[in-house]
Amino acid sequence: MNDSKSLLSQKKRKILGPIGRILLKVFNWKIEGEIPDLKKMILIGLPHTAMRDAWYALLAVWALDLKINFFGAAWVFTRLPSLFTISKNLDRLGVPWPLWWLQKYLMLKLGGIPVYRVNSKGLIHGAVEEFKDIDNYILVIAPEAGTEPVKKFRSGFYYLAKGLNIPYVPIEIDFKNRCFKIHQHRFVKGSFEEESEKIIDLFEGVQGATRSFKMLQEKE
Repeated sequence: MNDSKSLLSQKKRKILGPIGRILLKVFNWKIEGEIPDLKKMILIGLPHTAMRDAWYALLAVWALDLKINFFGAAWVFTRLPSLFTISKNLDRLGVPWPLWWLQKYLMLKLGGIPVYRVNSKGLIHGAVEEFKDIDNYILVIAPEAGTEPVKKFRSGFYYLAKGLNIPYVPIEIDFKNRCFKIHQHRFVKGSFEEESEKIIDLFEGVQGATRSFKMLQEKE
């Protein structure tokens, strides 16, 4: 994967790369499997149960020297997480603070793409059109969207993979074994419901930071 002829979207980090690898060892986390050597792909991480998932995921990205793009709720780019909901506006959750501009700069620098949930109409279509013209990229998506238990996945990963004709790579965020387990990449072959069922079966029972993965409703 580190071969100079690799197709993978990478970014050599002389400082952050070694820091990521060292901190993963310090926190006793490991990475099982390998990111496929492909020019374009979507990484989907499950289960997403706490904001600290992003911290460990960032260390893994640094450790693997990956260059990624990820979608995140707009408020995450400028506000701090809060245990209490202050605003009913989904784009203004969290707590404002003076260094929001620095937070936004760093998030964008890391590859973040803000998602404005109040007016997200056409987001996926726009993303498909934008990434069609890019030769080499890795998109990272949490199908659960947030950290709360859900009845079904958000469909973004499905329509992006289908619209761009690229594979998605399921990755377990396994807190029980403190491990990122990279599964075999796959292309969309069925409907959104059928692809969702495959992922549910794959991740059923995986222990996240605060709970095991399980859909709120029973599969039909």
